[in-house]
Amino acid sequence: MKFSKELKAGLIAVLAILGFVFMYRFMSGKHIFSTDDVYYAKFDNVEGLSQSSPVSINGMKVGQVEEITPITDKANRLFFILKLRINDDFKFARNSTVEVFEPGFMAGKEMRINLGTGSLMAKDGDTLAGHIKSSALNDLSTQLEPVKDQFQVVMANLDSLLISTNQVVDARNREEIRQLLQNMNRAVASFETAGSGANTLFTNNDPRLQQVLDNASLATLSARTALDRYYRVADEIDVQKLNRTIDQLSVTSEKLNNVVTNIQQGNGSLGKLAYDEELYQNLNRTSNHLDSLILDVKRNPKRYVNFSVFGKNSN
Repeated sequence: MKFSKELKAGLIAVLAILGFVFMYRFMSGKHIFSTDDVYYAKFDNVEGLSQSSPVSINGMKVGQVEEITPITDKANRLFFILKLRINDDFKFARNSTVEVFEPGFMAGKEMRINLGTGSLMAKDGDTLAGHIKSSALNDLSTQLEPVKDQFQVVMANLDSLLISTNQVVDARNREEIRQLLQNMNRAVASFETAGSGANTLFTNNDPRLQQVLDNASLATLSARTALDRYYRVADEIDVQKLNRTIDQLSVTSEKLNNVVTNIQQGNGSLGKLAYDEELYQNLNRTSNHLDSLILDVKRNPKRYVNFSVFGKNSN
């Protein structure tokens, strides 16, 4: 049986078209003769997802996104139905969920199946619950939002402070501040010079420094010797005798206080002598009379003493 050239050309064209279709599906990641299970998931946002986006379970790729179909419900809300083709070797519970996540800052979004714990297993054609995990960048942005607000407040306060400072600091104040900074620089330079001189002094071992150190050593030695003598004297003191002496001094002081108290109160001879005016005047007059008598005796002894070696004179 012979085929015409036209028939051969037609068969070749059909085979080429089929080969192109098969190659396109293969390059798109779709299995041509596949028995994989198909599941569906509903999302309101598929940003970052595309057909052939990988689907994994516990980090292992088990399938991919085959189709993304937009739909609108009765309330005119837009949703997306994702058709997932999963290797039929993997079975999981029907309450498992499909999650859209971002594995890294630079990587695109992927999908993973979070395994459930129910006893009812998912079947080919089931619709799984889906949700979107916030990316690390979004979490960081959310956490930095309060910081950004506070930073804006700080910047506003700083701006107000700078405006107030410019208003307060006029040309004269600026000149004073400039002079103050210059004085501070000179003071720092003086400290550096003094420090350099001290370093030179210690490095060169100046004889004056050595003399000062020697004098300090002698003073320390003298002080140590004096302390040693003090300690020896303190050791030689009889503490019990010292305590008895202190007790006797206390008793004597108490008696002396009593005598002074009696004198102040006018008790006893000394007290009366100190506070009795009449007694004082009498004693004073008596003393004066006694002085006059003694003086008269010295001047006229014969008036008071009359004796003779040869006996009393009859005349």
